[in-house]
Amino acid sequence: MRTFASHYKGGYEVVSKNEDKVLLKSPYPCEYREASLVHLYIYPSSGGKGSLLFIHGLGRYNLKYLRYFPKKIAELGYSSALMILPYHFDRTPHGKRSGEMFLDTTSNEILRSRFEHAVVDALSSLDWLADNWGYPLYLMGYSFGGMIATMVAAFRNDLSGVSLSVTGGNFLYITWESIATKMLRVQYENNQECDREKCMFYHSRNNFYRYIEELESPHITLDSAPMPCYEYDPLVFAKFVKAPTVMFTALFDIFIPRRSSDELYHFLGSEAKRRYYLPAGHITSFLLWRSFITNKTDRFFQEVK
Repeated sequence: MRTFASHYKGGYEVVSKNEDKVLLKSPYPCEYREASLVHLYIYPSSGGKGSLLFIHGLGRYNLKYLRYFPKKIAELGYSSALMILPYHFDRTPHGKRSGEMFLDTTSNEILRSRFEHAVVDALSSLDWLADNWGYPLYLMGYSFGGMIATMVAAFRNDLSGVSLSVTGGNFLYITWESIATKMLRVQYENNQECDREKCMFYHSRNNFYRYIEELESPHITLDSAPMPCYEYDPLVFAKFVKAPTVMFTALFDIFIPRRSSDELYHFLGSEAKRRYYLPAGHITSFLLWRSFITNKTDRFFQEVK
């Protein structure tokens, strides 16, 4: 039986490399040619603080702004790389818009495969960073990238630190309270697969939380959970994150509900974790607090190394 992220076998295959970008072959089987290559924008540094992989958020317009983080991290002494998520930007299939393939279906099987694709690609990318730039190895995710980073960190025992910004877990809150998932809510209303009341029942303490409590490994056997959406919810993977983790929560975030962020932090398995609250919304957290986030991330990583 196949388990979540089992397509990751360790290692990577380089397709091409120049001074700005590395292309890897994705280990995850994909019908779309564009998404079958992992695009890494690289920012080498001679600072000697280690290597960091940055994962951006969902959407069409944020990349040019979120490049700030790997660039700034490189200035602070970490060789860094920005991984383009599957179905985004350079990896967007022809005829699609960047990121929409994570929001254009309510099929749990398809959504799980897309989350799994992102996780597998990030795991391979970390291998490339470790081999080419060395340790210590760090991971940073912003918004949706923070969800993927949480899942990725659950599978690595060689990370020295993780930074998660304006992100969360528990699809109950993300699906039914976030402004970003309105499209999914409309689809659920049309096909009557789910509604808020059903979702609340399946995410009750006797169902969802008990499943998390009893889970012994992030290597979840596919189609084994009581509800399919459990198998790709970042909250399920959070307790397996053992690396020191710093988290930034925007107090007025309409994209990541506060309870979603609270639960993710609570469930993180790291013994060394720290949280900062930003008096900002989802977008303004970047516009106003990006220097704070990078500097606090750097300080945290240096304290816990």
